[in-house]
Amino acid sequence: MDHQKIRDGNDLISSFMGSTIKIDQDDVKDIPLAFLKSPDLKFHQSWKWLMPVVIKIEDHGAVIHIKQNSCSVTIDENTSYQFEGESKIEAVWQAVVAYLEAEQ
Repeated sequence: MDHQKIRDGNDLISSFMGSTIKIDQDDVKDIPLAFLKSPDLKFHQSWKWLMPVVIKIEDHGAVIHIKQNSCSVTIDENTSYQFEGESKIEAVWQAVVAYLEAEQ
């Protein structure tokens, strides 16, 4: 993936998540997005950053399937975003970004 696509996707995710990513773990701090610039966003490379996004999307009613290096986000029987990547996190990130782009 090129750097501009990563930056644009991470900005989109950040906008969807709001000012803070809440982490429901006692030993893990929340991530304050409001104070970070685009190059500092790590949704494309950190499960700690990306999994709260997956949970929020599921809370909105989408079904997310992750298997090996592929991921699908299904809205209904006619709408699904599927990606395969070089890694599992890349596939999940791409599917999340595609869902957010379409649902804006």
